[in-house]
Amino acid sequence: MSNETINLDRIAFRLFGNYFAVRRAKFESLREELIKAKLYVTVEEWLAKALLYSIIAAVCVAIVYLVLKFIIVEILLNQEFLFGTMDAALIIMGVSISFIATYFGFYTYPKIKSWERRGKIDHALPYAIGYISSMASIGVIPYEIFKKLSEAEETYGEVSVEMKQVVRDVRLLGYDLLTALNNLVTLTPSTKMKAFLQGAITTALSGGEMGSYFIKISKEYMKDRRQEYESFIETLGLYAEFYVVGLVVAPLLLVLVLSIMCFLGGASMELLAAIVYILIPLSTAGFIVLLGLVSME
Repeated sequence: MSNETINLDRIAFRLFGNYFAVRRAKFESLREELIKAKLYVTVEEWLAKALLYSIIAAVCVAIVYLVLKFIIVEILLNQEFLFGTMDAALIIMGVSISFIATYFGFYTYPKIKSWERRGKIDHALPYAIGYISSMASIGVIPYEIFKKLSEAEETYGEVSVEMKQVVRDVRLLGYDLLTALNNLVTLTPSTKMKAFLQGAITTALSGGEMGSYFIKISKEYMKDRRQEYESFIETLGLYAEFYVVGLVVAPLLLVLVLSIMCFLGGASMELLAAIVYILIPLSTAGFIVLLGLVSME
């Protein structure tokens, strides 16, 4: 499967690569998102692949429609297969929707991936800065700190992935540490990491010690993290009150009232069954999904 995907990518680039290569300047924002998302392909390769897969999706939709209609009309209904104006309109609509949706999906995927990486970086950054400050407090030089951090991907995740770029720029490309950090500032999707690195660069350029800056900024980030957790706990408290009142007490009272009305003949059992077996489970499931979304944020 991977070889087939690679072959399709090569075919796409040969067919459409030149078209997008001469128009590369129009897709500068997409190029930045590809870099931030760590998708190591050029703009023309990505857009050529998007266009080819969009065409394939559109052709598949047309074929599926024709095959399904043939099966339904000829085999199931035993009628003559006819292709009319309505069929042409439906195929054109399906082909257009599938083409646009596939191309739009490819175009927006790097931004979604970049947004996902930003969230992971922001989540791990306070702890990574705590690690940096502890290393700085014992006198480890800044480059070695970033090198050690880049090797701790299992602990610090995407933060370590970002620091690998700094180590690569210094060791393989020969940049000094400040230049490598400045390169990362322009490429990282996290605004918090940008602020942290810019502060380190400014401190070094003004003659200050990076170690002292790391220790100071670590305290600030951990303070912000504690405030975020306190706010999150308060939010969970509000949701808990809503759950108890709206999804526990109110349904129980409603079920109790409807049970009495059913006994007296003023309500139907179908309504009571719908509330018990449909409304309450769906409401609870929706509340669980809501909690999951809030926890992810």
